[in-house]
Amino acid sequence: MGAGDGSAVGGALPGRGMIRRGVALVQEGSLYALLFLLPFSKAALEIAFGGLLVTWVLMRVDPKTRRQTLWLQPELRPLLVAAATFLAACALSVLASTDFALSLRGFTRKWLEYVALFVIVTDAGSRPGVARRCLSVLAASALFVVLEGLTQERYGYGFFRNYRLDFFRRMTGPYENPIDLATYLMVIIPPLMVYTFLRRGAARWRMAVLTLAVILCFVRTASIGASIGLGVGLVVMSRWQTVLQRHTVAVLTAALVMTGAFLVTTGHLSRVFSTSDVGKQDRWAMWQSALRMTWDRPILGQGVNTFMANYLRYWVGGQQQPRYAHNCYLQMGAEAGVIGLGTFLWLCWCLVGRWRRAMRWMLSKDPPDFLLMGWTAGLTAFLVQAAVDTNFYSLRQAFLFWTLAGIATGLAGGSAARS
Repeated sequence: MGAGDGSAVGGALPGRGMIRRGVALVQEGSLYALLFLLPFSKAALEIAFGGLLVTWVLMRVDPKTRRQTLWLQPELRPLLVAAATFLAACALSVLASTDFALSLRGFTRKWLEYVALFVIVTDAGSRPGVARRCLSVLAASALFVVLEGLTQERYGYGFFRNYRLDFFRRMTGPYENPIDLATYLMVIIPPLMVYTFLRRGAARWRMAVLTLAVILCFVRTASIGASIGLGVGLVVMSRWQTVLQRHTVAVLTAALVMTGAFLVTTGHLSRVFSTSDVGKQDRWAMWQSALRMTWDRPILGQGVNTFMANYLRYWVGGQQQPRYAHNCYLQMGAEAGVIGLGTFLWLCWCLVGRWRRAMRWMLSKDPPDFLLMGWTAGLTAFLVQAAVDTNFYSLRQAFLFWTLAGIATGLAGGSAARS
């Protein structure tokens, strides 16, 4: 028996092929665990990311699987260049930071990790069937989120996380505040709509009930920014001439009617149009502070991850305590300067462009493939809401975006490669 033939004495040890399959299964399992546990546990996200990272590295060092990566495709080269350029801009911002240690920690534990997560999930999501199985996991997780929200509504506190309803008087589910729950639900509603359409018989009706429950929970969060984001995402879906169009328009109309009814009956409607609303005034003050930071150091910014540390130096009003800008793009400009903001917007532009081109091709197939449409609409909603909230600076929200962005990019590239 040869020493390097991968066989085992008496068949007791697995061959290399079995090990490779095991690595791939662990990687997929880590992805599904991340998706399922994302609303409930921050620690689980880091553990799942560790599983994804280790298995991806093992695949890259194995000569047999080294080139089995979507990132060798020429079509993804502009996206890879944009991501690398953005990280380089962040690294330069670290070197020029007002707090080097704080920026270095933010760069390595946030942006570097997020981009690595996106790269890894893109490869995992390119495998046949993974994107659809991710939808199943997302639906299962959404069911538990709905149960958490309903028990919170019924008993005053959630069953899993024990967060009380009476603090905000708006549903928070497994999150600490209603806006974070709204962001999560906003992003998953379009994929769940597509998944409902793809099911048949009783399974379709079950998915329809779950999607309706998710929409009702979303309405109960009373988040204006998330409502605008969802509206834009559904409009993006409705513009495509497909059999899904009338379903999308119906859901958009129903969501607007239910949101309007909730705002009227709870007295929140006046808050939407009031210029004296505390939330609006606070945001205006935070945005002014962000612009002052950018004006003071326009090229490389104050340094990645230093916005809260510098906030009181540039405070112009509102609560006098360290806080985020509640506009991810203004905060990016303040922390990483116009170079960092410009490269980040370039990265987002490349992402959306990649999804749209792939979606156009997938919908032109016979029969058309609708999977990418839901992911694209949800992620578009996230990018819109990021202009009025902290999406990219909250761990679970950032993991949500970069994970789903990887699934969408992998689905787009994997479908093209198999055609």
